[in-house]
Amino acid sequence: MRIALFCCIILVVSALGVVSAEAETRYVSDQIAVTLRRGPGTEYKILKSLPTGAALEFLEEEEKYLKVRTKDGAEGYVLKQYISAQLPKVYVIARLQKQLDQSKARMATMAKEAEGWNNEKSELQRQLAEVQEALKLEKGQHGRLVKQHQTLREGAKNVTDLLNERDQLKAENEKYAADLAQLRQDNDAILRKAIVKWFLAGAGVLFVGWLMGKRSRTRKRAF
Repeated sequence: MRIALFCCIILVVSALGVVSAEAETRYVSDQIAVTLRRGPGTEYKILKSLPTGAALEFLEEEEKYLKVRTKDGAEGYVLKQYISAQLPKVYVIARLQKQLDQSKARMATMAKEAEGWNNEKSELQRQLAEVQEALKLEKGQHGRLVKQHQTLREGAKNVTDLLNERDQLKAENEKYAADLAQLRQDNDAILRKAIVKWFLAGAGVLFVGWLMGKRSRTRKRAF
């Protein structure tokens, strides 16, 4: 009897999975609050609710549940189907949106700077033309005018570099916008699947309740 019990314990431990050697972070990935329970089943006490994106330290894996530890040190079990090793798309979207907003703000700043540089470039070009004319008229001051001419050319080159950087930033901004649109579509698809899943689950519960009620009435009539 003891040998049989020992064998059963070994089989159960093997089925429950192996404890991870290193701590692994996973995230609540659904659009609902997931319950953290004391044990791997709905009959166990609920310790707390975990919002979407909550970071959890992965401890053990069972058939339908994962044993995890929250940031505040609470340990318990959550349904495996609502946990992902990747950061939820809503948070990726928020991060991209923040990057996009920062990029737009930087573009606005760059546009103002570029406008100022354009004005300065026009002024530099005007001064350059004056210097070139002065070079023809004042050969005796050739050395000083050549140095000024070089300085003005370097200033004009800085303006060109700034305009090129602005164009590159605009291209990156368009790419961020396209990625954000795609992620929003993916997030909408996930949300629709979650709604259908919970609707079907609710319909199943109502159907089972109806069958149990019908069976109960049939037994009462039989007595």
